[in-house]
Amino acid sequence: MSTFIRRRPFLSFAIAAYFFSWTAWLLSFQMAGSPAVFLFHLAGFGPLIAAMVVVKVQRRSLRRWLVGLFKWRLHPGWYLFAFGFPVLLVAIASLIYRLMGYPLDFSPLPNRLGAYLPSLLLLALVGGGNEEPGWRGLGLPTLQQQHSPVVATGLLGLVWALWHLPLLATNPDVASGAIGLGQILFIAIVTLVSIATHAFWYTWLINCTGSVLLCIILHASYNAANGLLLLVPEEALRGSSYQTLLVLMTLVLIASVGALLVQTKGQLGAQYPR
Repeated sequence: MSTFIRRRPFLSFAIAAYFFSWTAWLLSFQMAGSPAVFLFHLAGFGPLIAAMVVVKVQRRSLRRWLVGLFKWRLHPGWYLFAFGFPVLLVAIASLIYRLMGYPLDFSPLPNRLGAYLPSLLLLALVGGGNEEPGWRGLGLPTLQQQHSPVVATGLLGLVWALWHLPLLATNPDVASGAIGLGQILFIAIVTLVSIATHAFWYTWLINCTGSVLLCIILHASYNAANGLLLLVPEEALRGSSYQTLLVLMTLVLIASVGALLVQTKGQLGAQYPR
């Protein structure tokens, strides 16, 4: 087992992350109350736990690896990007959504702004940010040792996106049985494309800064902005309106990544491109 992990570190990491997270998620779906909530959130630590196993088997210092993830002495502009870019994406998508003739609802905004920072902190710890030491702290650098930034990001993005697949069961339309198999597949495909596309911004950010901490902030900021600052009526988060919104947000993200690839000439901030 140890020999396989040393020879195939990324594959070993991915298998372990999937096994831990999917097992915990599937168990949580069979339970109720506090045990279900605990297992559901524990599943999000799968990539981190898998990465720690690989680092340990590679006989590297676990403490040094963990400390190295949290590089924080950086230009304030990087923090502004990590906190603000997801808000900008949501604002652009909301504007286009409104221009398409769909309504926006600003009435919840005051309460949501008050909840934004506490939610951001919680999401950084247990709601997405906790994945980043695995994906960007071990997965990405391992792949970039053998592949170009674009190829490495594409591979990691696919693994990262598919890892989220069990969470499709938490979608209200899916959980209630309100939509058919075709619509479920459509939502799954668009969601997976969206997540995989996100990976390019994370690669650029960590290649430029070397800081997984910023990736944690970016991940938490996106989840917070998507959950609290998407000012659409409650009914728009169900049925065809939700699917339209999901496609729109994915297209905005794809356009932004296209601009990033052009601007960086496909190198995504890598200092020594392959």
